Parts: sequence; structure tokens; C-alpha cells
Amino acid sequence: MFSSALLLTSILGGQPLVSQAGKDWGVEHTSYQDPVSGLRITEITGPRAKSTNLYYHFSNFTADDSSIIFASDRGQGQQIFRYEVATGRLVQLTADPRTLATTACPDPGDSNAVYYFRGPDLMKVSLTGVSQKIATIPAVQGSLQQPTMSGDRKYLTTAFQRDAQTWEIGLVTLDTGAYRTVIRQGFRIGHVQHSPTDPLIFYVWETGGYAPQRSWIVNTDGTGNRPFYYRTDPKTWFTPLKEWVTHEAWVPKSGEMTMIIDRVGVILVNKQGQARMLKEGHFWHAAASPDGRRVVLDDAQGRLWLLEVATGNLILLATGLRDGDRSVHPHPSFNRAGNRVFFNSGRSHSTVALISLEGTPTR
Repeated sequence: MFSSALLLTSILGGQPLVSQAGKDWGVEHTSYQDPVSGLRITEITGPRAKSTNLYYHFSNFTADDSSIIFASDRGQGQQIFRYEVATGRLVQLTADPRTLATTACPDPGDSNAVYYFRGPDLMKVSLTGVSQKIATIPAVQGSLQQPTMSGDRKYLTTAFQRDAQTWEIGLVTLDTGAYRTVIRQGFRIGHVQHSPTDPLIFYVWETGGYAPQRSWIVNTDGTGNRPFYYRTDPKTWFTPLKEWVTHEAWVPKSGEMTMIIDRVGVILVNKQGQARMLKEGHFWHAAASPDGRRVVLDDAQGRLWLLEVATGNLILLATGLRDGDRSVHPHPSFNRAGNRVFFNSGRSHSTVALISLEGTPTR
């Protein structure tokens, strides 16, 4: 019986090679106490390679919270890895040079399944490193965007550039592998996210800054395309051009969204696009716990914060996350139980890190 480290044959010389998919890299994690917050922080990977988390708009943990999924470059391009929370062991899940590692999406209902793109192919990989093809996305130019899963786990949503003038959002039906177009637009589409509670897909007009209308939402059947969050009265705009609302993420159980208003604060937007301010401040990215009671925030100074939504209390979790690498964006998110936070750190090297919130003060 073959192990998950599959035997391959080299094109040059016919020498047998062993795939590193399924390889156990052992334990690399180290921990330290933050000098300001006093909390214990675990850095998951050492300096041998750069590591990064997945985008923070969903949990980077497997369905049972036993492993964390992330991307790392260990001399063969970026590949997908998992960190076993209980033991600290690192296991490599992919080894194909076509792997788009940061497109990984853990299945929220299957602890042994992670989806990702390998070129135009949607793949499913087990936690032992065995991959299978689910679907092929047609007419892709460039790279596919990270998929997100519908709340009923029947569909994966993605987006890509179809031609020089057209961007597309599409759905893959997971039990059949069938692909269908949801909508096409004549502008660059970004931040595509399938709602965890409703047949809705959120996306933005991606400009890298202001857009005439940034936030959009469309029904999964392609109907009802409309602006999601916007202000109609210029007198209420927060900036001379237009309110810059960005870095959006669904709240898993409520189907609301957290959004950052640049240089103003973090807001909570309901399903009708109406918003309320959660906390004023110069925050960068935000993600809510599954129940929406807490929000984890980062800022451009390299600090990590925990916001208690009901009280407005703001708790400092970590500092110095950009001291060694200013290019790092922490992009924090919660595990599925809401008691751990996972994020990028450039404190001493480019790595991924973990904080337990057990015993964290609430005021």
C-alpha cells in the first residue's frame, strides 16, 4: 500500500523522485511573551522559508479546529501546509508547481478537506496530502481568485479575468463539478465572498483605492446585481472624494459584514447594506468571531486588537508584528470556536502566528 508521498519519475534521466505531498516537517514553532500585552504568542514556522496565512475573510482552521491551513515557500514555490494545533507538527499537503497555495479554502464541514486551485483546476486535498480534481474553470486569463464556500457547502464561488475587458464570477457545484457563470463585469472584480447564510455573493470594484462604487452584491443565480453598501448624500462622505470602505468579511452566523472605513473605524453592515459604527480608530483589517461577539483588528503599526462588540472594549493582543518586515499584513482571523486568533507576523521573520484567547481579560 502506497503512502501519501507518491512516487514520481523525473523527466530527466528517469530517476525516481518522491513527492513531498504528505511530508511531515516536524515541529518548528517557538513562543514568546508580548512585551506590552503580556500574552503568549506562538510563531508557527521558523526562518527557513516565508509563510503566509490565507485571506482572513474565512477561518483558516479545519472544520474541527485541529489544524491550521497556510502557505509556505520551502524551495519549491509556495505550497499548502497544515499546522497540527495539538502537536505543533507541520505537514505539507501539496507539491505541484502549478499549485496556487494562497487560494486554499478549508471545508467548514469536513475536517479532512481543503479546496484550492492548481492552474485552472479546482482541487480537493486531504490532510494527508492526497489531491483529486473536482472541476476545471474555462477561459481563465491569469490566476483564479480564492474560492469561498456557500453555507450549505454545495457550491464554491471564485472569480477571474476572462479577457482584456471582462471579469467573471462563477460557481462550481461540488457534487457534479459543473461550472456556471454568475455575472460578468467590465471592471476588475475582487474580494469575492459567498455569503455563509444566504444565496448571495459579495464582491468589489477593485481599484486599489477609491472606486465610484466599491461594494456590490449579486444573487447566486446572477439576478439582483446591486450596490451593497453606499452613501447617497455627499455631505456624509468621510473623505473629499468618497468614503473608502474596504477589507470586508462576512460574520459566519449572522450573514452581516464587517468593513473598514479608511482612517475612520470598523463598521458592521447588515444584509440590507445599512451600517453602524463598532469602533472608531485607524484600523486596517477586521474579522468577526463566528458568533459576532468579538472582532479581531490589526493596524498599520503592527498591532493586533480584540474588540468586544457589546461593550466597545478594545483589548491589545500583540505589538511589533511589522518590526522585521514592513511588507507583512497581519490579516487576522478566528478559529471556528472563536477562542484562538491566527495571523501573519513579520516581527523577526515572515511567519504565521497564533494567540489563544483563553483567559483574555474582557475590559
